[in-house]
Amino acid sequence: MPIIETITSSFSAPGARVLLAPWPAVEEVASRAASVGELDAALDAVDALGRHAAITKLELLTAIEVSVSGEAALAWLSADERVDLVITSLPPDHGADGSAETLAITASRALAFGGILAVYTHSDWSSGRLIDPSGLMIAAAQNADLLYLQHIVTLHTPIRNCRLQPPAATAPTDLVPGGRELAAPMTHARAHGDVLVFAQAHADAAQPEDLR
Repeated sequence: MPIIETITSSFSAPGARVLLAPWPAVEEVASRAASVGELDAALDAVDALGRHAAITKLELLTAIEVSVSGEAALAWLSADERVDLVITSLPPDHGADGSAETLAITASRALAFGGILAVYTHSDWSSGRLIDPSGLMIAAAQNADLLYLQHIVTLHTPIRNCRLQPPAATAPTDLVPGGRELAAPMTHARAHGDVLVFAQAHADAAQPEDLR
């Protein structure tokens, strides 16, 4: 978990409260076990750095509650419950479904003053067109009044002799009538990911309006 470890050590101090938040979207059953295993490994990595880590679906922290009068109201976190760092991972095919806005708003309410939201994501070519969710996440976070601090590139490929050394891309072939080979499009080897960093720059942003 080198990315989790680097984010944690770069954007929090020992003793900080760190929340590992699964992305607010429905998970495929086949990938759920793998996701749970990855989260457990990330939890162990954060704990080993001397932080107080927890795994929680972020959208549940400020869930809508119904009062006795039948009116809907937001459940706000107390100052003692707010965290110093939220780490999440945005799948490239999500974000345009409204989940980026949900994540950004709930993170802004869950973070203590000066707290950091770190979102790991990456672009994707598997559908035949480039999908880059970074812009959607940045816009959602800024609309939630979070301060955009940094865009950090995380390399997935080694550097040797001052050059990236990505794995060789392969070009599968198919046979067309007559036995002639037709080259398929080159597969895309992902060279890097992206970490988007936002800060809660308002001391009273997580407070209900009537308590400010």
